[in-house]
Amino acid sequence: MTGVKATDEWSFRGLKAVVLENERLRVSLLPELGGKIYDIVHLPTRTNILWHNPRVRPRKVPFGCKFDDVWSGGWDEVFPNDAESLYMGDRFPDMGEIWSLPWDYELEEDGKSATVTAKVTPPISPVEIIRRLTLKEDDPKITCAYEIRNLGDDELKFLWKIHPAFAINERCSIEIAAEYGIVDERFAGPFAKGVYRWPRAELRGGGKKDVSLVSPGDHNTTLHYATGLRDGVVRFRDEKNGIVSEITFPKEVMDNVWLFLAYGGWRGVYNAVIEPSTSYPYDLATAVREGHCSRLEGGAKLNAEIGFEVRGISKE
Repeated sequence: MTGVKATDEWSFRGLKAVVLENERLRVSLLPELGGKIYDIVHLPTRTNILWHNPRVRPRKVPFGCKFDDVWSGGWDEVFPNDAESLYMGDRFPDMGEIWSLPWDYELEEDGKSATVTAKVTPPISPVEIIRRLTLKEDDPKITCAYEIRNLGDDELKFLWKIHPAFAINERCSIEIAAEYGIVDERFAGPFAKGVYRWPRAELRGGGKKDVSLVSPGDHNTTLHYATGLRDGVVRFRDEKNGIVSEITFPKEVMDNVWLFLAYGGWRGVYNAVIEPSTSYPYDLATAVREGHCSRLEGGAKLNAEIGFEVRGISKE
C-alpha cells in the first residue's frame, strides 16, 4: 500500500477502535479506554511492539478502580500520580485520573497523513489534556503532540508519564544515556536499595547486574528510575525480531525514565514498561515534598512532543 489509511469504523471487544496504517506501521487506539494505544505493529516483520496481557482483555472500566486488576497492556497515559495518593485533601486513584476515562476524539486524514486528536477533562484535577497522534506516509514513526492546560487559578503540581508496555524476549536490551539509576524499594527484588551508576546495579548479596539487559529468566519484578539523562532518547532493541524501537521526548520536561521490569515475578507476566516521566517517585505527595514534581501555573499550558519510531536493525 501507499499513503496512509485511517478508519474508526472498527470495534474491539465492544470498544470503539481507531486504526492508522502506512507501509511500515499499524497503530490501533481505544479512545473509550483512556485513549489507550493498544497496538503498534511493525509491518515488515509482523511484530507487535506492545505487550498484551494474556489473562485480561480490554474493556470499559469504572473510574477509580485498581489499575493492576484490569491492565490489558498496550500504552496507557498516566496523570497526575502513579500509586494511589492522598494529596491536598483529595484521594487520587491508582495510576491517576485519565487512563480509565473515555476520551473524546476526532480523526482527520488526507491520504498522506492521519491524525487522531483525543482530549479528556478529569474530575479531580482542573485540567484539559489533548493528545494529537499523527502517522505520515512511508514514515516509521508516530508523533504524539501533547497539551496540558491548567483550567484553574492555582498552581498545579503533578506527575505525567507515558506507560508503554513492551513485549520482551531473551534477546532484548534497553538503551538510555543516563548517569544514575535508583532502585524503588517497593520492587527492589534482588537489588540493593538506593542509587547506582547506570546500568550496573548492586545486588543485595554482592556483585552487580546490568539492568539494561532484559532477563526474562530471572523470575522477579523490579522498578528503577533512570536519572541524570544526557538526552531525551530511550531505545528498546529486539534482536530476535530484528527491530529497534526509539522513544524521543523533551528532556527539559521529562527528566527521568521509569523501568518497570516484570520478568514473571509479578502475577506471572513478562514485559518491560519504559516510561519517560516528569517526576518520581511513585507517590505524588512524596514527589512534591522532595521537589521532583512538575508545576503548572494557573491558566498556563504545557506542550510536549513524544515520538515513537520502529526500525529494522539490519537497515540502520
